[in-house]
Amino acid sequence: MSLHAPETAADVHAIPRRFVVLGLVVVAIVLLGGLVLIRNNSGGNMPTQAETFSAAPQSLLQSLAQIPTPVADAVGAGDADGAVAVDPPIATNNSSLWVTTDPDGTTLPVVFFYGAEFAPYAAAERWPVIVALSRFGTFDNVGLMQSSSSVAFPNIATFTFSHATYHSRWVDLEMVERYNADDVTGAGYGTLNALTSREAASVSVYDTSSSAFPLLDVANHFALAGASFPPSILAGLSQTQIAGDLAYAASPVTEAVVASANEITAAICAVTDQNPDAACEARGVLAADQKMGLQKAG
Repeated sequence: MSLHAPETAADVHAIPRRFVVLGLVVVAIVLLGGLVLIRNNSGGNMPTQAETFSAAPQSLLQSLAQIPTPVADAVGAGDADGAVAVDPPIATNNSSLWVTTDPDGTTLPVVFFYGAEFAPYAAAERWPVIVALSRFGTFDNVGLMQSSSSVAFPNIATFTFSHATYHSRWVDLEMVERYNADDVTGAGYGTLNALTSREAASVSVYDTSSSAFPLLDVANHFALAGASFPPSILAGLSQTQIAGDLAYAASPVTEAVVASANEITAAICAVTDQNPDAACEARGVLAADQKMGLQKAG
């Protein structure tokens, strides 16, 4: 069977102009409908509003990963009589451990952070989360961020995990930034990362509302809904100033961030069989163990 010869320009019949105009209108309507369907059916993995991503300098992240040991030990789990009240993750009393399996077959406990870029309490909690998880692995592509200027505790200097990755031989970190910090139209914040079904289950169990941020879930064994300290501790400070304060144990910023990081570390160590030793046997973490009733301090 032969193929038809391609149509040439001489074979095309003239089309009345009114039909051309009508055809263009129909095409425009079809294209608009297609765009609406794409937007409605796309997951939360892409922003609905454009935002500028600014990567945090590696020197800044390294300063959080290298808190001086004497400082972390001196802070411990914070002073019960001090000016900063620090809340630890609370044991959930759930027996099932939330784990994931690497391609090589290694099973790792999952730490899940659920935040939103506009939220000041999430802004505060990312600081101890980064300090604590840096004791177990390394972050890449963490972004610089401020909480929204139109909420309580505005413009808290922080980070965003919207593009971040994490690598560890001890624990898997799942990070969701549900909304961005931009409300340029007044219609609400743009969506960022979508929740998996397992992450959504964690939010439904441990958070009071899917729009309340943050939530920290340590392998289904410990959970903290909200920040471990008030965002006001960080008010008016830049990322560089906050990181610089962490070298001094007497700073209220250090007491809040490092005490919280020690407590998060203690919770993670409880699900990693106290590995690695460098993190789990540190004096500051053992003090957090004692405060949280996990084991005796060394």
